[in-house]
Parts: sequence; structure tokens; C-alpha cells
Amino acid sequence: MTDDGPRTIKAVERAAAIIDAIENGGPVGVSELATELGVSKGTAHTYLSTLTRERLLAKSGEEYRLSLQYLSLAERLKSRIDIYDLAKNEVDKLAAETGERAQFAMLEDGLVANVYRAEGEDAIRTTVTIGQYDYPHYIAVGKAMIAHLPEDRLAEIVEETGLPARTDRTITDREELEAHLATIRERGYAVDDEERARGVRCVGAPLLDDAGGVLGAISISGPAQRMTDDRIESELRNLLLRSANVIEVNAELSG
Repeated sequence: MTDDGPRTIKAVERAAAIIDAIENGGPVGVSELATELGVSKGTAHTYLSTLTRERLLAKSGEEYRLSLQYLSLAERLKSRIDIYDLAKNEVDKLAAETGERAQFAMLEDGLVANVYRAEGEDAIRTTVTIGQYDYPHYIAVGKAMIAHLPEDRLAEIVEETGLPARTDRTITDREELEAHLATIRERGYAVDDEERARGVRCVGAPLLDDAGGVLGAISISGPAQRMTDDRIESELRNLLLRSANVIEVNAELSG
């Protein structure tokens, strides 16, 4: 807890760190976790036992893993995203039609959360997982969304998260980003030109409600050699904007 930040509860922070450690590294034992967190074995055991009792973790032999309760939590969360099914259907179509990887993402607390992904027959592998967060300024879905935010909200996000570089192509200058976002608004879609990962390009379109509010974004990504400007202009842009329109119209009709 710091004087210039919000008040936090250390025990909750440590519990969250334990869940993150097991999510990223897999099942752990008491000794391993104690070493990783820099706490005593007794403290590690107390946390693990408590999280297991609350069914956030499950014990297998001498190791602890994430419990199956997260499957239920994920399903309930998806059911509460109003456009989830609409976006899923269109993302599936995009992946099948293009052979590439297609995504649906949303903004949460100034970051991009990956919500759904589908892979076509030629899709490249990705290290991006569902629920993973990214900075919005270096990926197509993120840029497509923040391009349509009110100026004051965009300023808040830039202030809070900064503009860190992911590759040497990432836009890290505030004025350059604002000019880039203006171009996105004019043409209706965004391009990630190897800004998140070298060798990978992505084209994304925002999902907006009838008042211009941001619902999310969808995108198509693939290797740079296939995701050429010509292909984006002649094929991918039209498919993407069609799917975005289908989602927006159906969301308005069902809203």
C-alpha cells in the first residue's frame, strides 16, 4: 500500500499472486510456492488451504492446481456479455472464410481483454490466451476501440498505462498516436503493422452501439507476408466491416 495509491489488502494481493502463479506455471507444492513468494512454508500452506476450502484451488497429491470452478465462472461471465454469441458467430465465420485467426476483444480498465478466438485452417499459432490483457495502442482491436473513445477517456488511459513499446514498430509518441487514431476513424478500421509481434499483421474494426459507444472490436490476424495491404483493401476489410455491421445491427435489435 502506498500513500499515493488506493488502499489495498495485503492478504488479498497475496492470494491473487498465488492464483496467478498457479495459472501461469501450473500445479505447485507448498515448498515451491513458499520459495517463489518469499514466505514461510506455514504461511504458504495456510493460503493454499484457505483457497482450497473456498474451491478456488484443488489439491492433487502434494500439489495444488486451479479448481474446475473456473469453468463455471467463465461460462457465467460469457453469458453476461450481451454481444458474446453475436461476436462468436461472426468471428467463427471470419476464421473459416479467411483461413486466418479471428478475435473478439473488449476494453476493461484501459486494457484490451481477449474474449474469444477462432482459428482458420491456415492460422498461425499464438501465445495470446483468452482472458489475457494487452495494451490497446499496439494491437488492431485496441486501436479500433480507443479511436472512438471520448478525448478525456483516451487521455486517462494514456496517462494510466503509458505507451510502452512492444516492438520497434510500436507507436510510443502521444501526438503520433492521436494522428493515427484520426486516420482509423476516417477509414473505419485499424491495422497492427507488426506492432505487437514481428512478422504478424492484424486488421481490426470497432463494434459501436447506436450512440457511438464502444462495445468491443473484432479482428483478423496472420503472417505479414499474407496480410498485405492489397489483401486488406481488396478482401479482409470488407469481410471485417460486414461482420462488425452484423453484430452491431443485431445487438441494437436485441437491446
